[in-house]
Formats: sequence, C-alpha cells, structure tokens
Amino acid sequence: MPRLEAIAAPGGSGRRLLDETLAALASRGYPHRRSVEGGEWGTLLAEGNTGGLFDPLGVTVVEGAEDLGPFPKDLLPLLEGEEASEVILLVYAGDPGKLLSPEARKKILLRKGEKIPFWADARKKWLRSFASSKNILLDEEGASLLVDMVEDPEELRGEVEKLGMYAHGRPVDGEMVRALSFDEGRNSVLRFLDAFCTGRPQEVFSALEHLRKEPSVLPLLTALYNRLRPALYLSIFGAKRGGWVQKTFEVRDYALRMSREASDHYSAGAIEALALGLLALSWTEKTGGAEGWWGFETLLLQCMASGGKKQKSREDGSPLS
Repeated sequence: MPRLEAIAAPGGSGRRLLDETLAALASRGYPHRRSVEGGEWGTLLAEGNTGGLFDPLGVTVVEGAEDLGPFPKDLLPLLEGEEASEVILLVYAGDPGKLLSPEARKKILLRKGEKIPFWADARKKWLRSFASSKNILLDEEGASLLVDMVEDPEELRGEVEKLGMYAHGRPVDGEMVRALSFDEGRNSVLRFLDAFCTGRPQEVFSALEHLRKEPSVLPLLTALYNRLRPALYLSIFGAKRGGWVQKTFEVRDYALRMSREASDHYSAGAIEALALGLLALSWTEKTGGAEGWWGFETLLLQCMASGGKKQKSREDGSPLS
C-alpha cells in the first residue's frame, strides 16, 4: 500500500508548498507521476499500489482532498511508512481538521503553510524578515507601501525578490517600490490617493486625467473611500486614539498615516461630506444614475476648496472651520 502525506495551505502559498514538497520527494527518487481530483479513499489507495514496471517509485497528487471526506479508520493499518513505493500527496486548501483523525495524523505526514500575520506592523516585520533572508535590504517605507497595496503573501514575496534583483545590493525604498512594483494603473491610483491626502491639487488632477480613461469611476471611488475611512474614525474618536482605530478597524500603517495627512489638510466636516458624497455617488452609479466622473470631480473640488480655506486659516491665525 502507499504512504500518505498531506499539505494544507490556501491559495498561492499552497502552490508554493506543493512545488517544494514535490521537489523534496523527487530528490529522494519519487517523481511526480500523476494528479487526480478528489475521488474515493478505497479506489485511490488501490490505484496507488500499482507502480510502473520501469518506474516503481512515484507520487500521486490529489487536488481538492477535502472531497475525499474523513479518512476511514479501517484503512489505517494498510498504510505504509518510509518503505512505500508510492506516495499519495493530499492537497487541502486549509487545515483538514476532523477529516484526519488524531490516529490518522500519526501515520500521515501533514505539512502546513507558513502563517502570515494579518496586522500591518507584524506583516511588515514578516516581509522585512523574508527580504533579509534573501539578502535584500527592504526599508520601512518600502515595506509599508507593499503591505498596504498588495494583499496576497505570494505576490508580496515575488515583488520583494523582483525588487531585490533590481536593487542589486542597494536598499529597496519607497521610491523604488512606487516606480517598479505597480503597473501604470495602480501607480496612478496610488499617486492620486497620496496627492489628495497631502493636499496637492495639481497632482490630484494630473493623475485624474489618466484615470478618467477608465470606463467606470467605481474602482477609484472605492479606493478613495477606503483611504478616507480611517480619517472619519479619527475625527470621531480623536487623533490620539490612532492606535486603537488601527487595531479595531483593521487599518494598515500606510493608510493610517495618509488619513492623518488628510485630517491635517481638510476639516472633519469636509471629509465627512466627501465620504457621504462618495457613498451616494456609488449608489447612483450602481442603480443607473450615471453622474460618473463629473460627479466624482465635483465632490473632489468641494472638499479641496475646504482644504484651501483650512490652510488659509492656519496662515492668518483665524479659527478653523
């Protein structure tokens, strides 16, 4: 009978773990023979016991192993150990839980993917540690930008390795990340959001000219609303509670920093009005109102006009509105 091994990891990390496991098995003389989807335990184990005449050792990969259901206890005595000629590699999208009983786990080697931190600070530390393991010097700003804009851990790893090859020993900083990690569309969105939050109207409308080529305003509208959410929370709970806001509402470091910038340039009332306007515009867009880019631009102008008044109040010493 074959030996059973299993891997449990979601998405891209599961693919990487599968590749690494297959490479390790191949180095021990077990080539990847075939891949199957789900099936039944009895049939799978029986087929795994029929090796080729000239290729007695091999690996069968079972994608979607969840579909097999719980491993039958009565089949446990039939499983072999290191001496088996066939390895059946079970691929689970997550922890198999009760599908593999404690008794089964004693005979089935289970490899789990690396647990990636969710919170921004911890994820930055993880990413910089990964970069260091590859002899890549990733600075704080570069890590913040990557963690803020890229969700998938495998994409993060890939971006860091790509930047490391380009940097060739130099530090990977925010400027390098902006220039190389984002395509033209994503880079324009990032420039737009940063320019708006830091009160640079000329750059806002320069980026907007490029972004208006997109048929729908909804992606940019959503990105701006998400960037402003922390600023709304800060206006309600107070700037001193930034750490609490970040933890409670799952705000990433870079987004929180930009929200603080927005709060410095625009009044709380203006940010609230813009946020409500964005929600209303999103609704009309989805229900056929079709104000589109003109409605979006009007909301921006109204908010930035308030920013100009706030800046003028700072300069002449009059009370802020």
